[in-house]
Amino acid sequence: MFAVFGESKLEWVDGNTFSIKLAEWKTSDKTRAAYDEIFSNHELLTKIGHSVFKQKKEEHLSSMHCAYILSICDILLNPKSSRIKCNDKSVSRRVNAFLVSIRSISKFKIYFLNTYKLIILIISKHLNKANLSHRN
Repeated sequence: MFAVFGESKLEWVDGNTFSIKLAEWKTSDKTRAAYDEIFSNHELLTKIGHSVFKQKKEEHLSSMHCAYILSICDILLNPKSSRIKCNDKSVSRRVNAFLVSIRSISKFKIYFLNTYKLIILIISKHLNKANLSHRN
């Protein structure tokens, strides 16, 4: 994710970053802009997805792959959450919530050229309803 954004758009942090620095980073303008861009720029999401799932470089990523990428990005970048550490429980909960949203939209037979456009359209609605950032 950091490599896709680049240092000019998103400063590097990791699990060893001091909590004061992390709190500043989470609420910085750069981090907020990166978080917003994840859910509005399908090309960026595609680049992140293909950097994580290198074996899928020439393919569209599945809904599961996209939900996973969005879950990790939500944990790392969401300014309403003070943490950046991902654990099985927090990732699974988010993946499941994103997949439920994707499937509920699919029931209305809304078809798009690729998975990313579908996900981007439902993310804002989903985050407003589920407010995942308050649960870890």
